[in-house]
Amino acid sequence: MKYARFVLAAGLMAYGFSLIAKQPRISNSLRDGIKADQQTIRVALAMREQGWQYIMPSPKNRQAAWGNKDGSTPWYAGYWHNSKTNENSAARPQSEDGQYFGDGAGAPAWRLGGSPSAPTKLEWLLSKSGGIKPQE
Repeated sequence: MKYARFVLAAGLMAYGFSLIAKQPRISNSLRDGIKADQQTIRVALAMREQGWQYIMPSPKNRQAAWGNKDGSTPWYAGYWHNSKTNENSAARPQSEDGQYFGDGAGAPAWRLGGSPSAPTKLEWLLSKSGGIKPQE
C-alpha cells in the first residue's frame, strides 16, 4: 500500500514538473507577472536588447482610474522609448531585418478620453511598472 502511494506521488510530481517545464520562462530583463508565449518573449528580448521600453499610460488624477471610460478623465499617454537612441514612438516599433524602428512620435503628454485599453503582453513585458495585467 505504501509503495502504491509512493509510485502515485512520484508520478504526479513528474507530471507537475513536465507542465512547469513547458511554460516559457520570462527572462529577468523583462517584467514578470504574466504568461507569454515563446514568440512574444523572443520579440520582447530583441526589442529590450536594442533599447526599447514601453512607458505605461498612467492616470493624471484619482478619477482617471484603469477601467473608467469617462471621456473627461485625463491620462498620461503610453509610448515607446529607446534608451540607446533617445527616440520615442507612439506606435509599437516595427522590425526591418531584425532592427526595430519607431515612428518618431510619442512623448510624455496627457490626454482626455478615459481609460486606455489594457496593455498588450509585449507592452507589459517591456514596461517597468504601472498598468493592469493584459488579457490572457
